[in-house]
Amino acid sequence: MVLGKMEKPLKFIKNQKLMVIASRDEKDVWVANVYFGVDEKATIYFISPKNTKHSKMILKNPNIAFSIAWFDPSNHKNRKAIQGLGVCRQAKNPTEVANGIKLLYKKFPDLRDILTVKWIMTNVWGSKIWVLKPTYMKYWDDEIYGEDETEEFTLK
Repeated sequence: MVLGKMEKPLKFIKNQKLMVIASRDEKDVWVANVYFGVDEKATIYFISPKNTKHSKMILKNPNIAFSIAWFDPSNHKNRKAIQGLGVCRQAKNPTEVANGIKLLYKKFPDLRDILTVKWIMTNVWGSKIWVLKPTYMKYWDDEIYGEDETEEFTLK
C-alpha cells in the first residue's frame, strides 16, 4: 500500500480519539472502546490493562476488527468512519512503548503527568501499550465519496 493514498483516511484517524476494537477467542467475540494514537504509517497504538477480556483474547488471537466513527449531529448525511482488520500485540520494547506514549500525549496532554515508559513497565493495573497494524481498511466519507460512500485499502 502506498501511504500517499491513505492521506485522507489517516487525517480522519488522527482527528479522532476513541476506537472500538473487536476480539475473539474460541468461544466468544468481545468489543471494547479504547483511546488511541496513530503514526504516519497508520500503525495504531492504544493503552489497555493486560487482564481485560479483550486483552486476554488478543493474546490468544491477535487478529482483530476495529472501527473509528464520526457523524455531524446536525446533518445525518455527513458521516465518516474507518472499519478495519489488523493484527494486534503488546509493544515489544521500551522504544515502541515510548512511541505509543508520544502519540497518546498528542491527543491527551493531561496523560503526561502519569503515562511514562517506566509507569507502563511497572504499573499495578498491568496497563500496557498495544500496537495494531491494520491489514485492511474501508474509509467511509460522505463529503469525499458522495454516492460511492467508501474506498478500500489493503495495507502490508
